[in-house]
Amino acid sequence: MKNEALVLLAASLLRIPGRRLRALARGDQSALRAWIAGESALRLAEARRDARLAFERLESLGARLVSLNDPEYPPGLLDLRDPPTFLTVLGTLANGGTAIVGAREPTEEARSFVHALGGALAAPIVSGLAFGIDAAAHGGALDASVATIAYVGNGLGATYPPEHRELEERIIAAGGAIVSERLPDERATRWSLTKRDRLQAAHASALILVQSEAAGGAMHAVRSARELGRPHFALEPRDDSGFSGNARAIAEGAVALPWDVDEICRRLSPAPETRRA
Repeated sequence: MKNEALVLLAASLLRIPGRRLRALARGDQSALRAWIAGESALRLAEARRDARLAFERLESLGARLVSLNDPEYPPGLLDLRDPPTFLTVLGTLANGGTAIVGAREPTEEARSFVHALGGALAAPIVSGLAFGIDAAAHGGALDASVATIAYVGNGLGATYPPEHRELEERIIAAGGAIVSERLPDERATRWSLTKRDRLQAAHASALILVQSEAAGGAMHAVRSARELGRPHFALEPRDDSGFSGNARAIAEGAVALPWDVDEICRRLSPAPETRRA
C-alpha cells in the first residue's frame, strides 16, 4: 500500500495527465514509463523525494491516501468524467448521503433552517466546510450526532477557511471525514474550490441547494449533480435577490422543496420495498 501511494504521489508531482494517472492507479505501469522517459534524473529524484515527504506528512496528520482502485474509494466519484486518481482522507469515509450546498453569506433564516435540516436527514451530510450554509449543515449534523463529510479545496493540513479548524476536528471526532484531491498542505485557490464542488455532487445520492445567487459558487455543485443525473433539489426562492440561483436551478430541472424539514425528509427518504407474496 505504501509503495503504491508513493508511486501515485510521485506521478502526480510529475504532472502526469489525469487519464494516464488513472491508468497507473489501475495497474497500468506503461502509463508511467511512457511519461518519465523524457524526464531528467534530477526531476525524477525530486519527485521521489517530494512523494516521500507528502506521504510522511499524511501519516503525521493521521490521514491516508485512497486510490480509485481501493475498495474505500467512494463509488459515486467513478461517475465523473475526471474522477480523482486518489483522495487524501482524514477520518471515516462513508458512502452516499445528501449534499447540502449554498451561499457563504446566507440569510439568518436559511442558516437556521439548514442547521435543523442537517440534523434531520440520514447520514452522511456532505458539504464543503465553507462559511455560511456549509458550516451550518456540518454543525447541524454534528449537533444531532449525524456523521458528516467535508470535501475541501485545500490539501489536508492547510485548513480553509482557517477559522474552521475546530469544525474539522469535530467532524473527525464524530465519525466523519475531511477529504481532498490535493496534496497535503496545498493552499485553496478559486480553481480548486470550484473543482471540489463536483466531488460533493458525485459522492452524495442527492443534492440540496439551500440559498445561492445565480453566480454563486454553489451553482457549480448543482450543475455537476444535473450532469451526473443525481436527484437535485432547491428550496423555494424567497423574495430576495440572494435566491436567484434557486430560481435558476429550478428552471433548469431542480425539484423545488418547501421550507419544511419534515416534508423534505419525507421526500428524500427511500421508498419502502414492496413485499412479495
